[in-house]
Amino acid sequence: MRPAEHADLATTARTHVEFLPVGLFPSLGAGFVRHWHRTYLDSRHGVGYVVTNPTTPDGDVVGFLLGTTDQAAHMAALFADRRALAALSVSGVGAVVRRPWLARQLSSRVGPWARQIAQRRSGQPTPADAPSENAQVAVMVAVAVQPKWRGSGIGAELVRRFVADARRAGAAEAELVTPVGSAGATGFYERLGWELGPCWHTRDGDQLQAYRQRLVSAV
Repeated sequence: MRPAEHADLATTARTHVEFLPVGLFPSLGAGFVRHWHRTYLDSRHGVGYVVTNPTTPDGDVVGFLLGTTDQAAHMAALFADRRALAALSVSGVGAVVRRPWLARQLSSRVGPWARQIAQRRSGQPTPADAPSENAQVAVMVAVAVQPKWRGSGIGAELVRRFVADARRAGAAEAELVTPVGSAGATGFYERLGWELGPCWHTRDGDQLQAYRQRLVSAV
């Protein structure tokens, strides 16, 4: 296992689209996902790890994890980064041009995203700025392992590394969301001791289950 690098982004993006297909971003294609993954590697609050196959000459990536050690701070920095937002926008538009059927799905999200960006730039508070019991929440955004390497402990080790780094960075709690059913990993996270959170259906009809893990002892 090692920190993810920009050179790994093409592989992590393809892996994400193939094995974590739920949600709007994967449907926009590997090109968009590559730009999205890059925002985590470029963020001081982002974390990324890859596991490579030592038996191949180039050390092929067989698993990866991306997340943040402070989700609110990461999103605030992203909304303020015009270059990153422009890259995501251009890539998203290109994806819709190639896949016109995505236009309706994307249009329902543009309004809320645009309002959040405008609020950030005007100095108005957004929901992420509101005080909460946990001042710093880490979010595990994506974990994927190539099928033939599943069951080897790679996924569990990636998650443990994330939890340790989030705790070291001062996060009070870690959160994640996974689909319910064959596309998700609810049993995997429950075996690792993550606690059940809310469960809901998305606009696209997918059922998602949230999990959380406290990283500091309750006072």
